[in-house]
Amino acid sequence: MAFVVAWVSGKRLVTYRDRSGNELTKKDGSRSWRNNNPGNIARGSFSEAHGSIGDDGKFGIFPDEETGSAAIVALFTSNSYKNLSIRDAFYRYAPPADNNDTEAYIAAVTAAVGVPSSKIVGTLSSAELNKLAGAIKVHEGWTVGTQSGSALSPRAIKSATIGDLVEKLINLGSDAGSCQVIRQKASQAMVRIYGKPTLHNACACTLSLFLQSAGYPLAKIVYGAGALAQYLRQHGWQKVDVGNQQAGDVGVCRDDDKTTAGADHIFLVVKRADADQMLIADNQESFSPHPRFASGKGHKTPVDYFLRYSATSPLAGFVSKDSTEIDLDEVVTLDEDTDDLVPKFDEQGAPLANG
Repeated sequence: MAFVVAWVSGKRLVTYRDRSGNELTKKDGSRSWRNNNPGNIARGSFSEAHGSIGDDGKFGIFPDEETGSAAIVALFTSNSYKNLSIRDAFYRYAPPADNNDTEAYIAAVTAAVGVPSSKIVGTLSSAELNKLAGAIKVHEGWTVGTQSGSALSPRAIKSATIGDLVEKLINLGSDAGSCQVIRQKASQAMVRIYGKPTLHNACACTLSLFLQSAGYPLAKIVYGAGALAQYLRQHGWQKVDVGNQQAGDVGVCRDDDKTTAGADHIFLVVKRADADQMLIADNQESFSPHPRFASGKGHKTPVDYFLRYSATSPLAGFVSKDSTEIDLDEVVTLDEDTDDLVPKFDEQGAPLANG
């Protein structure tokens, strides 16, 4: 379930609450664990812009660890850090004036990432950024405590609605930093298909990662627009006619037509403008959201239909990541991402300087 507010509720206690009023209290453990803030990112406009739902007076409190980890990556890819060497970045991030052993911090991070301290942060790959975030989590002393509260009851978990997840999905698709991180992960995931990182034909892979990042129990990445659309239909998503789409829907382009190569596509609707125009997130642009027309205006493939899961329905049909493997034919079919697309990203998903 998605928590929407959090606060310090006592000594070494942080309480989270969801929209239904269910609460979760985290006790003891490290401050970073209680706050779902593995980087101990300070409270303020940056943490709020990257998903914090409260603060403890000094540090932001995030709804879950994943959001807190994404904030670390967003911080180090921001203008304040991306042009610095790792050494200079950590003298800014954890200066000695704040009682940090900055040299020890640098040594730990560079050892974990496997790069020299002179490495420019903006040249780190997606995998290296994730290692950096993990090293920060460890160095900040992440220690698990105990949890209690009504949010842990089977009844509360069962009553969690898809609306919580759809909202998080829309928020991810609306944030350029989150979209870049997801595209970089998608590029790496395509190595198993092409033997190298690429965003070519990665529309289903990208949407799979959006779904997983939002908390959908998608056990593994699905390759191929048709395969992913089929899976969603089999798990409670209903077809919606073109013109009735809304934010949080999934657009599907000709997934059942195998006669036309290069036409298939699948994407997330972030915002509806009118019956035809939308803002969407997918593998095709470096900065998101970006416009698309359901009619195909602009030499794109027309949308065949949209898919939607009811915001008031319980999570019926979804299965645990840990208990079930998705048995789908992982066949990559050509999507339209090369149809007169002006590239704005490199093959690793990073924005081009002239994009």
